Amino acid sequence: MRIDQIVLLMQAGDIKTVYLLPAPLKENKWTIQFERKSGEQVPLTAQRANIRHFSSLDSAWKILTELGCSSAIIQR
Repeated sequence: MRIDQIVLLMQAGDIKTVYLLPAPLKENKWTIQFERKSGEQVPLTAQRANIRHFSSLDSAWKILTELGCSSAIIQR
């Protein structure tokens, strides 16, 4: 989902957990995944529905803090 869609879900209180995950098949890249209250897992995507990749945990965390997130689970 795009950032604007995630913002709507967050405002509705539908985001349960946020995960920072290593990007599959992309060394030293990270992705952000959101877990909805229904249990559905949705990745953060770019404008063209491609999964958005971040070059560092810091850059991914920056996006999350801009969204108002105060915590996330980092999985290795």
